[in-house]
Amino acid sequence: MTYFSRWATRQAAQDPNFSAEQLTETANRLLHRQFVSRGDFGGAAHFDRIASNLDYFKDLFASFGFSFVFNDTWGYAGFVSPVAYGNARVPTQETIVLLCLRMLYNEGAEKGYFVDSSAQILVEEEEIQTVFSSMGSRTLKPGELRSILTTFKRKGLVTFDQNHSLQVSADIHIRPTITEVVDDSFLARIEVWAGQPVRAAEPVYHEDDAADDASDSATESSPS
Repeated sequence: MTYFSRWATRQAAQDPNFSAEQLTETANRLLHRQFVSRGDFGGAAHFDRIASNLDYFKDLFASFGFSFVFNDTWGYAGFVSPVAYGNARVPTQETIVLLCLRMLYNEGAEKGYFVDSSAQILVEEEEIQTVFSSMGSRTLKPGELRSILTTFKRKGLVTFDQNHSLQVSADIHIRPTITEVVDDSFLARIEVWAGQPVRAAEPVYHEDDAADDASDSATESSPS
């Protein structure tokens, strides 16, 4: 991407430890994935580049209208849109599942159910389906929830074993990045749609509407 290359070339001239190609590679990965994790396969190199050039990545993504997120404690970085849900679209299945994940994450975090001293919360697909149905939505067909979760996995919001068949309930690890993409405006919008109060989550940064703005650069759609 030419735009990235210009920025990366200027930054590389200031930091000889990273080449313009490496910085461009990491920026493209972020746009493609939205979040990168230090613990993922191949993620450490990208995370280190971001950590060493944090102001550069903040400025770069700010030029697209995004807010950059960096959490050294839990080892992830990514971007979100600072303006969440500026219209009145009815939430899609993906947005409802996103809220279900946040609610389950909150419940697990409140009880201290973190996995292996990490900030991840373990749930089963059936739990997500139950919360989804309790919000007045129809039960998702076999494969629908897995497809949505697969999209969220590519975005760095969850992990799970994709070797399971569509008929088997998989264990889902909800990552702390979920707290970056679900904010109060999202909760309020779901509350109006559902016609009943939804238990509020703790204040967080911003909602994920990023890929709509980055559609020319990313190859996958973001939760909307």
